[in-house]
Amino acid sequence: MTGLNAIGKTKETTEVLLFHPVTGEPVKNADGSQMSVTIHGPYSKRYKQISHEQQNRRLIKAQRSGGKLNLTAEELEASSLELLVKCVDGWNVSLGEEPEPFSEDAVTKVFTDMPWVREQVDGGFGDTKAFLG
Repeated sequence: MTGLNAIGKTKETTEVLLFHPVTGEPVKNADGSQMSVTIHGPYSKRYKQISHEQQNRRLIKAQRSGGKLNLTAEELEASSLELLVKCVDGWNVSLGEEPEPFSEDAVTKVFTDMPWVREQVDGGFGDTKAFLG
């Protein structure tokens, strides 16, 4: 097969495997499975919906202030975290011996307390080939 169709269609989600931030070794759960986070990618309906919601909030804020949009660095960081967290579809992660139940609050806590996890998951959005099926 040739042409663009040979490249493949995009997938909604992909799995991001976690690696130790210093040694590069796979991070394992007590059962021996590699820790992973499943994300909706930049081509997915969910990603676009969340991104559009954020942009619409900014546009409304700008309209209310006469066309001027004043965003702080903290607001931009919070928006980035919100997008990332809401694009997580599930995970295989443990903080100790037991699997950590999946919830937006749990994801937010891990991404905040362990920024290297957030960085690895965020990096998954840029892996175009991971979203091609």
